[in-house]
Amino acid sequence: MFRLRYLTLLLFSLLLSAAHAETTFDCPASKDYQRVHRIGGYLVQMLPGPKKTPYRCRGTITPPKGLRVTVAKEFALSIDEISGNDINGGGTPDVVFDAFTGGEQCCYLYWIVSLKKKPEVIRETRNQVPLVFRKRPDGGTEIRTGEGSFDLFFLPHSASVLPQLVFRLDGDQLVDISSEYREEYDQQIAKARSELSAADLEKFRQSRYNQKMFSDQLMTVKRVLTIVLNYLYSGREPQAWQALDEMWPPSDKERVRGLILERQARGLLAHTAAAQSK
Repeated sequence: MFRLRYLTLLLFSLLLSAAHAETTFDCPASKDYQRVHRIGGYLVQMLPGPKKTPYRCRGTITPPKGLRVTVAKEFALSIDEISGNDINGGGTPDVVFDAFTGGEQCCYLYWIVSLKKKPEVIRETRNQVPLVFRKRPDGGTEIRTGEGSFDLFFLPHSASVLPQLVFRLDGDQLVDISSEYREEYDQQIAKARSELSAADLEKFRQSRYNQKMFSDQLMTVKRVLTIVLNYLYSGREPQAWQALDEMWPPSDKERVRGLILERQARGLLAHTAAAQSK
């Protein structure tokens, strides 16, 4: 009964999240989504997607002396506000199309397009949670998101611990710069530690996953994972495993360490330049 109720609530929350996500994209929700954006002589425009396809929207770019090119197409689409800036350090303005895939595909999708003589997609990125592009004080652009591969990791969707990731784009390569923001990770760690009582931690360490799947201790699980994953994603792997060793039930910690590494291996961090060079 508990498992059925949990799955029902999970499905409902996912449907609500999908419905909310769709309304935040201009195409097709906004009446004027087809208006033309002018960036350095290029015409950037969203248009209806091809008929008889699941793609309701497409993103197009027309060079000053060229033909219109479709560079993105999806269920819901927007032109990111960062567009017009040099996002990858290539010396030319770039355009970012943000998309939501809709349906069972779950995800957010981003096309970063360089406005060269012939517009070129230099990076396509997919994640379970949105990416946020913002200017840095040094004039560059950083990309912030959460590691979506940890969605539903021991916790329901609404309570999942998605460690923060911060990137910059160097050419077509994602570069992880999360360790530059350790103070932000430390704030999350300190908050989780302050909310974790000795009694709750001891009860958790004496638990066995195969009895109740920790379902009676979800807040403790959330706090412990917050500590472990924030150490891991801020570049402090030894501290992450030490925290796991000290806080997780001894009979289960090796399994969980393996699961964490597996989730990390299929997340965005695995697509960075450093990870792919290993």
